[in-house]
Amino acid sequence: MPNQLIISYNFKEIPIGELNFSRYFFNEILHLQNQGGERVLTFYWENTDNQIIEARFSIIIQDEIAYSPLRATFGGIEFSEEITAENLCDFLRQSISNLPVKSIIINSYPEGYLRESQIQKLENCLLKLDFETSIIEHNYEISITQKSFYETINSTRSKQLLRKSIKKGYSFQEETNPDLSKIHAFIAHSRERKNRPMTMNLQQFEKHVTLFPKNFQIFSVTDSMRMIAVGVTIRINEEITYTFYLADDEDYLKDSPTIFLLSGIYEYFQGENVKILDLGIATAKGILNEGLAKFKRAVGGRLSLKKTYINHF
Repeated sequence: MPNQLIISYNFKEIPIGELNFSRYFFNEILHLQNQGGERVLTFYWENTDNQIIEARFSIIIQDEIAYSPLRATFGGIEFSEEITAENLCDFLRQSISNLPVKSIIINSYPEGYLRESQIQKLENCLLKLDFETSIIEHNYEISITQKSFYETINSTRSKQLLRKSIKKGYSFQEETNPDLSKIHAFIAHSRERKNRPMTMNLQQFEKHVTLFPKNFQIFSVTDSMRMIAVGVTIRINEEITYTFYLADDEDYLKDSPTIFLLSGIYEYFQGENVKILDLGIATAKGILNEGLAKFKRAVGGRLSLKKTYINHF
């Protein structure tokens, strides 16, 4: 089937055809517009027979380097399950040939977002086009099914801690009118204790929560009126939710209220028909945090590799 490459420069001349692939929030126009950079190019692969868009790839150019993304959890290439490996490679080859840069860095989404056949197509195409895998992060995801969160937990100890929180009467709720300054300070304090820097300052946090109200949600666990755990989630699309921040009160570590928090988040999105709860990475630049990985495995997380690809010209 014939395809043509359509290039959108800084969000101009965007094709109006149907997008026949899973779209991810960080690659949507409004998010790209808030990542900064000098120029944004989005490549679309249109089937000329029916005007359906079968693939999309956005990059942001900064200092002669093409980033996907520049400032987000991930970017990457979105493409139809039905596209052939040859067709996907053709799309990427043509896209890359239009980039006046020295290097391309693609921080891709977790492989668990794709079917196995898609993973192989993408990996093989990138290798054929001389990309190298520069970083492999260990990401963890929970499949949201009809089973309860308690049933998804792999660890006897984690199940005990969940029962303990329930017995103590802790309360889970969505923060529908959150005090963002208080929430940010709580998260920052928790991450500082764990030697994990904040990825957003207060101003950035407030901006994103305000600008993307349908994507950012905040949940909490309280003991009476005291906040003891907080979770910030991001809706990647209708089927995937990402736990952007998880934080807890150091005075309650013996109860591990984060498990109770995740239980509430799981059940909330179970009702929203979400299929994947993405717990995020347990590595930093490929270096494993074994304690964090153990926790994510214990609560039912399965390993999903998240790769960064690089190509120098």
